[in-house]
Amino acid sequence: MTKDLQKRTQRAENSSADLAHEIRNPLASLKGASELLDSTSDQIERSKLIKLLSHDVERIERLITDYSQMLKDEASLSREKMRVLDMDNLIKNVIDEFNNTNSVTEKNIKFIVNRKNLNGHKLELFGIENRLEQVLANLLDNAVSFSPNNSKIIIDVESKKEAIFIKIKDVGPGFTEINTEKIFKRFYSNRPEKFGEHSGLGLNIVKSIVEMHGGNVRAINRSDVKSGAEVELQLPKRG
Repeated sequence: MTKDLQKRTQRAENSSADLAHEIRNPLASLKGASELLDSTSDQIERSKLIKLLSHDVERIERLITDYSQMLKDEASLSREKMRVLDMDNLIKNVIDEFNNTNSVTEKNIKFIVNRKNLNGHKLELFGIENRLEQVLANLLDNAVSFSPNNSKIIIDVESKKEAIFIKIKDVGPGFTEINTEKIFKRFYSNRPEKFGEHSGLGLNIVKSIVEMHGGNVRAINRSDVKSGAEVELQLPKRG
């Protein structure tokens, strides 16, 4: 219990330090933009500065909101009980929800599910339903946000000896990072065009939930198409 408490305390201290570091950047930008706004009379320049101020405020708000939710999630994870789930049904339900969202309909995104080596067997595992839905929703949301209009997002589902493999593939720009493990770090965000919309916590939460289920997650650039990202989940099957 003492070791567990020490680990929790260390995680809390690290997270607080990370949050403080992340907030400093938009705060510095806010300060600079507000000072320039006060001394600028050009309306076009003022409009640009106001837009920058709005983005900085959104960024700070998103950081605090997501950080608060992350702490609540981590506290509740240990109290939630796992039960037998059919991963195939769970994937279908999440896709059905996404098909009714504006982001998908406006961009005319299509989801294609490929099932491999199922041999009539159900994709059963022990898990927490709403947490695994959260994982899939987060990954699909990322794929949609980086996919061009009128494109397809492919979900490959494969059953192997002791694990279920789920690959989510898009035809967006892919990852610029040589070491894609970076994208799962807390507060890591390499999305300047989405500034203010992402806190950099989403994929870290995905990794935490997957590992809590005894699984793994990895990300690579697709090699079968000109450009695109691929995120693979590996989750242990029901024993």
